[in-house]
Amino acid sequence: MNLKIEPIGIIKNTESGLSDILIYSDYEHVLGNFLEQFEKGTKVLIIHKNIESRDEHQVKVTSAELINRKGNLLTVKGIEADNDSVIDVRMG
Repeated sequence: MNLKIEPIGIIKNTESGLSDILIYSDYEHVLGNFLEQFEKGTKVLIIHKNIESRDEHQVKVTSAELINRKGNLLTVKGIEADNDSVIDVRMG
């Protein structure tokens, strides 16, 4: 069985050692009020997958600390990922 999940965003590393998670505007309404609950210091769970991974079934769940939220851009600390597709973001 093959399951196709569309990404809702992307993770980008920054030079400061933090990571930016950009939630695509098409999916901002899906997270809606949930994004409004994110405050600095909140623990978040990020479900993501590296699109360049040879293992097409490998999905990772990472706990990170929210440093900043500006609209649909989340800045987090504690995730080792770059150019990974974001599948979901939840409070952790």
